[in-house]
Amino acid sequence: MGIFIDTYGTSKVKMTDGEIAKIVQSVFDMRPYFIEQRFKLRTPMYSETAAYGHMGRKNETVTKTFKSPDGKTKTMKVELFTWEKLDYVEKVKKVFKLK
Repeated sequence: MGIFIDTYGTSKVKMTDGEIAKIVQSVFDMRPYFIEQRFKLRTPMYSETAAYGHMGRKNETVTKTFKSPDGKTKTMKVELFTWEKLDYVEKVKKVFKLK
């Protein structure tokens, strides 16, 4: 996985695009396993993401009930649109020394 950043000269920090890319790479673990874990991609959230687009939606946790072919049911909490969370904003601000 490589990270390429091109700010087109609009960066608000005094760093090259390459320096920014290295810092971003240190903050976000882009290995497949960690992407899967961070965004909870193994949880059954896909019926909600299939309608009305999957970007710009509210991150929320819902309770869903599933029925297996043998008639058993399972109820679980499922976090939807995990990629919309803003949990890394403070980390990014800190590493780039932004307010």
